Amino acid sequence: MAKTTEEALLGEIADDFQTYLRKGVRFDRVIGSAHADLDIDDIETLLRIHFVLTDAEDDSSEVGVLDFMRQLEDRIRQMKTTTAPESFQYRGEIRGQIDWQGTVKTRARAGRLDEPLFVCTQPEEHYNIDENLVLKRLLTIIHEIVTDDLAYALDNSEGYDWLNEWVMPHTGGSGRGVESASEMLDRIYEQNIYLQRINVADTDITDRTIESVKRSRSQFYQDAAVLLDRYRQLMNHELDSTEARDILNHTLIAPANTDTLFELYWVFRVLDSYEGVEYRVLTDSRDSPSTIATWEQDGSRFVLSHDATGQGLSFSESIGSEDIEPGGYLYRMNEVLSRWQTISEDLLGRGGSDSLWGGRPDIVLERYRETEAGGTELEQVFLGEVKYTQNTDYVATGLRELLEYMAFVKQSGTDEYVESAEDLLESVDVKGLLFVDELARETPANRDEDVKIIQYPESPGAVL
Repeated sequence: MAKTTEEALLGEIADDFQTYLRKGVRFDRVIGSAHADLDIDDIETLLRIHFVLTDAEDDSSEVGVLDFMRQLEDRIRQMKTTTAPESFQYRGEIRGQIDWQGTVKTRARAGRLDEPLFVCTQPEEHYNIDENLVLKRLLTIIHEIVTDDLAYALDNSEGYDWLNEWVMPHTGGSGRGVESASEMLDRIYEQNIYLQRINVADTDITDRTIESVKRSRSQFYQDAAVLLDRYRQLMNHELDSTEARDILNHTLIAPANTDTLFELYWVFRVLDSYEGVEYRVLTDSRDSPSTIATWEQDGSRFVLSHDATGQGLSFSESIGSEDIEPGGYLYRMNEVLSRWQTISEDLLGRGGSDSLWGGRPDIVLERYRETEAGGTELEQVFLGEVKYTQNTDYVATGLRELLEYMAFVKQSGTDEYVESAEDLLESVDVKGLLFVDELARETPANRDEDVKIIQYPESPGAVL
């Protein structure tokens, strides 16, 4: 039996991805674990990168950034301007058409009507028209994404095949030499004298302005308005399942990282059991970088984390200062850790940890209830371990890891285990599931139905 393919997983989760984005669920931790080299640590950066990869030839859309860039060299010459008469004052010379009324007033103010002062009008070109403002704002956004967000990938393009359109050299327009799309954009944006005259820094480009430019007689400006409007929609997390699939396929899991995609699949299945819940957007990821979503339900607050220790939990175990029977396992292990710390410091200049055990579950769901004093206290914990495998030995390893998490999880800052000794591994305060790929055999619940193995594509149901 073949493992579940990347394509199958993409098909399963694309709709969920765009749905949960709209609900405010954050995937920073998933994104960070998938792309350690690229500076992608938030969903907005991911959507920005997706934006510059859009192509009408691939997704049958009206226009994409890539096909817009293919025509930019030739179209930039079509920039529109408006002309309006401007007045200038000259002494002893005439340039343009004399404004006699303005000339007489100027001489009168000077107190000498015979003074050789002339006010002349000349037509001046103006570039800050709506069409050019929309175009400049669009090119500024694209230029920032390519030069900032994609800087690492452009410099290290191996493994980023989805960036070929930006990094592969091709013959430039107007007989120019070979250059990549990113080089062409940088040249035009930095050197085109007409673009330099357009000032958008302090200009508020409204939605009404964009809609107006969409009706321009120039297809060039129409396309620019459509793309700027699409960018704003993406920043509002408005995308369909096709776009969601492209994001997951191109930027989230490239280079190939199907393990992360498999974990994301099970994150969605857990979230599915709370359908209809209003998720609260977490505005500052620095406060809880591993938290994917929080929500309120039935008087409790839920916190879902991925590849982390949760919000108020600890997953580490040390021998500590408790009495140890000489000669036994713990005594010997304590001696090993103590000697390791000393030798490591002496020989390598670094200390070692005295932790006997530690870990980080793939999925953590915490449930908190409000106390009478107005605070919160931990009510229940769900732990999920994910193994993208069909190998029963690896599944067994995952099962042991899950049981260890369930047995050793503590509340942060205390030595208090979440599950009491009387209920150890009985799924009272701590529940757990092992998520694996489809196996060649059924995995029924154990006789007490406390710990289960869930195979793809089964649903875990309500986990808490």
